[in-house]
Amino acid sequence: MMTVSAAIAKVRSLLMNQAVLLLNAGMLGLGTLMTAILGFVYWWLAARSFSAEAVGLAAAAISLMNLLANFGEVGLGPFLMGEIGRQKRAGPFLTGALLASFSASIVVGLIYLVIAARTSTQLGSIVGSSASDLFFVAGCALTAVTLVLDQALVGLLRSGLQLTRNVVFAASKLLLLIALGLTLGRATSGLAIFTTWFAGQLVSLVVVAGLLVYAGRRVFHRPETHAFRPVLGQVFGHHALSMAVQAPALLLPVVVTVMLSAEINAAFYAAWTVLNVALLVPASLASVLFAIAVREPELFSTRLRLSLGLSMLVCAATALAFLFLSRFMLWIFNPAYAAIAGNGLQFLGVAAFGMALKYHYLAVQRVRRRLGFATLVLIGGAVLEIVAAAGGAQFGMAGTANFWVIAVSLEGLLLCPALYWATRRIATPSTTVAPAAAGVSTCGNSLDETDQIGIASRA
Repeated sequence: MMTVSAAIAKVRSLLMNQAVLLLNAGMLGLGTLMTAILGFVYWWLAARSFSAEAVGLAAAAISLMNLLANFGEVGLGPFLMGEIGRQKRAGPFLTGALLASFSASIVVGLIYLVIAARTSTQLGSIVGSSASDLFFVAGCALTAVTLVLDQALVGLLRSGLQLTRNVVFAASKLLLLIALGLTLGRATSGLAIFTTWFAGQLVSLVVVAGLLVYAGRRVFHRPETHAFRPVLGQVFGHHALSMAVQAPALLLPVVVTVMLSAEINAAFYAAWTVLNVALLVPASLASVLFAIAVREPELFSTRLRLSLGLSMLVCAATALAFLFLSRFMLWIFNPAYAAIAGNGLQFLGVAAFGMALKYHYLAVQRVRRRLGFATLVLIGGAVLEIVAAAGGAQFGMAGTANFWVIAVSLEGLLLCPALYWATRRIATPSTTVAPAAAGVSTCGNSLDETDQIGIASRA
């Protein structure tokens, strides 16, 4: 029998060995908790202050904006996450990435507007007029900047600053929504909700810039992009892999809006918000796992087992909560949402298992630089998820949700063998991140980084 002192020593040793993972994930976890609370209040207030149609359209537009922003950041966020700590001059390196993502997102947004005009898929007052179209494109560009900046800040071990930006964003958009609710009464325009999201992002960037100036840091640098040229293939590889994971989740509210209705999407998005808050835990753990593998590859398998174990516990709690409390969750947002959804979303929480497995598979393949095959696998899974959700729409909201849950669960099961072998293998330099081999400067000490995968900014 293990004595109490021996058990305490073992726990202490585990905590010391896993301090980097737990500290960085803990910082993200704190930010997750704060933004989750503020995000819940935000959508609760929107449900109480705005019509179901306005909330549904705004939710679809925000999801679409995030999708286009993720396309527009062209993989620079994940790339910076793993490499910015190696740069002697991180400022110009980051400025170049922010400028590139901003410009690319504008192009992506304009391309979408052309497609939307030809296919008549405008989202009410948010996309459909000249002024709102330009506002939507600006929102895409601003969101892309925050996605890249968040990952770069954590990559520089500035998790506190990243946390501050996300909390300021969540708090400012909530305060603006309260002001609009008091001013407009029972508003019917989704553009008002979208405006608070845009303004919140802008305020958060101003606050971050102010904090850097106060600390005596330069905010603006002459952009430097030459370091990206030797690794463009790697950057786009990371980008394709990220989009294969994120695209289905970002498209699902749009699918519900287009194929069912904005009112139904209002109820669906309320549950979707709760699910994504729960997913922030495995997403943060998997992201930290990838980031710190750069520095301590020999501990990767041990940390992967710990991360998967914690994630599965969170997923089990999420699945049970949705199974027994889904209608109550929706009722809290708006009693009308519970009536719209009924029991149609009670199995939505089961998808947490598949999503958590995807996040960890993504981390494993990035660490081992096996992006090509992983991208094909996850793109196939993404297509399956979207097709399943669209096909299930003929059975209403429950069909869309349950068909998607089945697809993402099947995808997660197919990834289990690769994850199992990753937990059993002892990492070696040849199977983990090798920046020098990719043509990236390795001057300076490597830093521990994390990638929030852009999720917290959508809470």
